[in-house]
Amino acid sequence: MPAKKAVVVKKTIVKSKKTTSTVTTPVKGRAAAKQFAPSAVLKCLEKGVNCTKLVEQRCTFCHDKTVQDVVNAILENGTRYTMADLRYDLKNKRLEMLPPGSKAGVLPAGKERPPAPREGEPLPEATLDEFFCFLQCQLRMELLQHTKNHLKLCDKEAEQMWPDVEAFITPNLGATERWVPYHTILGVHELFLVEKIHSRKDWSDKQKFQAMFIFRAHCKRDLFMQAQLPIMEKKQFWSNPVKAFSEGGEMEKSILNYRKKTGNPLITSCFRIIPPRVLKDDDANLVRSIISRTDALLRLSDEAWPVVQHKSMSAADKMKKLSVMIQETPHCGETWAKMLTCCMDLAYPNLKLLESQCDVGTGAAPPLKCLMGQKCSGNRTKDLMQLQQQVNSSKSKHAQNFWKTLGEAEDDIKNKFKQFPLICAQAKTQKQGMSAVTLQVQLCEYRQYRHSLARLQYGLADDENMRGEPDAGSRSGPDNYIEVDEKRKVVTFVFPEDASKKPFDVPLKPLGGRVNIGKRVAYMCFKKLQDEAPRAEVEKLRDDLVKTYVDAEDVPDDSEAWKICRVSSMKDPCAVVGFQRTMKDGSTVPFQTTIVAAGGYLEAERVARLCWAKFEKGASKDDVKKYRDSLYKKRGSIEISPAGRPVQKRAKK
Repeated sequence: MPAKKAVVVKKTIVKSKKTTSTVTTPVKGRAAAKQFAPSAVLKCLEKGVNCTKLVEQRCTFCHDKTVQDVVNAILENGTRYTMADLRYDLKNKRLEMLPPGSKAGVLPAGKERPPAPREGEPLPEATLDEFFCFLQCQLRMELLQHTKNHLKLCDKEAEQMWPDVEAFITPNLGATERWVPYHTILGVHELFLVEKIHSRKDWSDKQKFQAMFIFRAHCKRDLFMQAQLPIMEKKQFWSNPVKAFSEGGEMEKSILNYRKKTGNPLITSCFRIIPPRVLKDDDANLVRSIISRTDALLRLSDEAWPVVQHKSMSAADKMKKLSVMIQETPHCGETWAKMLTCCMDLAYPNLKLLESQCDVGTGAAPPLKCLMGQKCSGNRTKDLMQLQQQVNSSKSKHAQNFWKTLGEAEDDIKNKFKQFPLICAQAKTQKQGMSAVTLQVQLCEYRQYRHSLARLQYGLADDENMRGEPDAGSRSGPDNYIEVDEKRKVVTFVFPEDASKKPFDVPLKPLGGRVNIGKRVAYMCFKKLQDEAPRAEVEKLRDDLVKTYVDAEDVPDDSEAWKICRVSSMKDPCAVVGFQRTMKDGSTVPFQTTIVAAGGYLEAERVARLCWAKFEKGASKDDVKKYRDSLYKKRGSIEISPAGRPVQKRAKK
């Protein structure tokens, strides 16, 4: 959510017939959210120029630019500035949002920074020997956190590096939950799963598997222990876990009560999730998003469990199938696939799920490239395998010191956690036997260490050699650009890849002034432009959509159906508008309307919204289907062209 006072509007107050005055009034809550306009102007505040250099760079970049100009733009460090970044900067009062057409004024001057200890000196290049020293420091911190033992480092250069590594790790401990130790299973969330879920004697293997997915929906330990576990310890919970996570159900009430009682965060800070707005109350909306995500993950766990238990399927085939299943789950994607398969690999080490999986993520790619140097082929998987061979075959003194330190550390770990077989299984690394998975995770941590070193010791924004490449497939969503121009009575947007910056307008008059309908037309047109359709073709689509609009019964403008009941594709002439509903008995009912049967895109969405509303009132699926079919008959059917335009109305039967 944007900061409560981020948006201001000017109001003219009439004092008499002759005098007026203009005042600036902050707009709060949902009113501010509604004015989160793409053409709103951003102003960098004093706090934005007195933070870390990296954040300062992005805040000054945003100064005197519009929302649509900065969202998804490539920053100096090579990353994309996302809507989540903008919301975060507004919330922390680094930026202020002004009305469209405003001038941000002069950029505020930041306070003079004290010089960094090695400012002006060149940042040393990343090397494999430095990486080995870093890993030794990782092991020392791991033991400090879990055994309170201060691991002696026989490597003098690793000992010299320790203060810099400690300065990097310390801010990432505690509530931030960001640091990943050398043994991944000793991470905050992974260790919690071992101690509180996988070690339980009163739950079956499948129940532990399901509980793992429930926790991963939010990754908050206190939330799980105080709000969820008491319900999960009841026998009736396991007869139908999905039912407990139904909308308005027992679990939702428990989490909401926990939130109101404690005020504690409901999702880990590692997640940068902005929940869709389906409920007016912020807390209720956040809880609903957790309930929805858990519902999806529980259904996924039911499908994934037989795959995990399959006796004849190879590890590679299991991994591939599980990854696809996760990415096809609502609210999930590639990042969730990596996280959940890692959880499964740690919970079931004998399956060796990740041994055959070497896909290199964006976080590990820059350090991989740096350490490979001229030997880098550009094929990340191949390069990771080659670097793994170098790591495991290196004869340097730093490599030898690392393996010696690792052996000592793992002896302490096995002694500390001897009652937890899963942890002991991960603390049995053979000498010169670092896995590709461990290597990749530690490359990510090494990258963050290098950025920390550049900032704290050399006065730089980051280590420019460790910058990642922006995701070429990442594009801003239409909602970041679409706005309402009340003066011209249009819904409008400027497509970011259009060099002419010519506005694309959807007139509201032919739509009966229905703003939500205008936004849906604009959304569909934006998606077609993203699919590289010519502007003239998209303008024809807009005109055809407007022509097919019928002013008929619809749901209220604030109904969550507007967010959920959306056409699945603008490419497929046979696309559908589909959704799922959780019934009172905990079962899930899939439902859909089709463009062809409804008579066009807008009609398919309208019918779907009305059906959603029927479900909301408690109607059965059979009753809603009859209702849908009756709406179909009122409109007849329509043909859809390959370009996605309604072109020929068919007679009613």
